[in-house]
Amino acid sequence: MQHSLIPKRKLGILDPLEVSDDAPYEFYHLVRGVMLVSADLGLEAFSVADVERVFAKASRVTDALMARGIDLIMQSGVPLPILVGLDAHDQLVEQLARQTGKPTTTSMLGVIRACRHMGITNVALANKWRPDMNKTLADFFARDGIRVAGVASEIMGPERFQKMGIAPSLNLAHELARQALRQFPDADGLYIGGGAWMTTPLIADLEREFGKPVVTNRNALIWDTLHLVDYWTPIPGYGRLLEGD
Repeated sequence: MQHSLIPKRKLGILDPLEVSDDAPYEFYHLVRGVMLVSADLGLEAFSVADVERVFAKASRVTDALMARGIDLIMQSGVPLPILVGLDAHDQLVEQLARQTGKPTTTSMLGVIRACRHMGITNVALANKWRPDMNKTLADFFARDGIRVAGVASEIMGPERFQKMGIAPSLNLAHELARQALRQFPDADGLYIGGGAWMTTPLIADLEREFGKPVVTNRNALIWDTLHLVDYWTPIPGYGRLLEGD
């Protein structure tokens, strides 16, 4: 049966949080013909122990996603790999690729690929993460030849930011983004970290104001995954990354 509502691609997402709202809302606003098939891992705290707990569930949860006929598997959420480090991240990617035989990616890989695609070599960061987490984040960027110019951060864990409303979180993302770009003028791009707040409405305005590309978890996810499943079409009006190839 042919119908416009039948998805052309299905993306299997290992979502770190029990509740997800901004991410699917923004995705479906921008993308048609693709279904997100999400399994929640239930991250409760920004700690190594809790990330190890949820990563231990990844294999079993991935089997459930595979039963839904997914075309790709993605570990969502940058805080998880920057808490446990590069080796644990890489091992999970290899495990999921072997298990599924499907294209495999993570939020971290998508962000780095997007930054490289936009020619960013010295990135400013705006996020809600602790200094130790941002240090490991810098290690991920450095592995791909990208320096970190500096960080503007309002530190909070999931137990706090999940209770923020849309308007306060959007305002905070905007404030931190502008702070980062003003404080670190040598940066040639910005990464707004974190998927559990709305960022899409900010991107085009920030790029017009500062003349530099802006990468977020959301636009990186869309750009990275749709290229991997051969379903990319430029999306005008939402910033340089989504408007391009």
